[in-house]
Amino acid sequence: MVLEHPDMMAAVLAHEIKNPAALAMAYVGLLRHASQPAEVTDYCNRIQQSLMDISELVQDLLFAAHSRPEPCCVDVADMLAEMLDEYRAAFCGRFLLTAAPGLVCYTYEQHLRLIFSNLLKNAVEAAGPAGRITVYAAMAGDCLRVEICNASVVARPKLHGNGMGLGICHWLLAQIGGELQIENGADECTVIVAVPVDFRQDKR
Repeated sequence: MVLEHPDMMAAVLAHEIKNPAALAMAYVGLLRHASQPAEVTDYCNRIQQSLMDISELVQDLLFAAHSRPEPCCVDVADMLAEMLDEYRAAFCGRFLLTAAPGLVCYTYEQHLRLIFSNLLKNAVEAAGPAGRITVYAAMAGDCLRVEICNASVVARPKLHGNGMGLGICHWLLAQIGGELQIENGADECTVIVAVPVDFRQDKR
């Protein structure tokens, strides 16, 4: 799904913002009828989280709309290791990275970082606190292939729509010549990202 046309992009953005906004409105309705302090606190927390999701989405979209970075050499193995270290410090659960050193792409670093950050966040939310996140990165011909797999021990895993949403990840990947696909298994869900090893605007 390539989202280069402005009308398509506007439709995706409206959908991505509408989801957390609708959740916030629903919790406001429940809050009006809450009778127990614990209920009030819970609904307030959920409304706050929905508003934070909207704020994060808008911030990411502003970056995507206005950023004009220069391509550079990106060591993807180092990037993923750094990001997983941050997630290990912030979340319970198990994180495993399998990536050979020297996985270097000539591309837009901030696009990749934003894509991986949001896909990892989605995977963490889908797997739950006791879940497992496995990341595998390797070269596949003239592309880098990164697989982000989430496995839950309490329920069938799925991709959540928080962060930028898959539509925005598709759009960002399209800007750097990449693709994204999803494979759902019986007890896990895997997102596969393919990125050209050498992406330059004049080669498109």
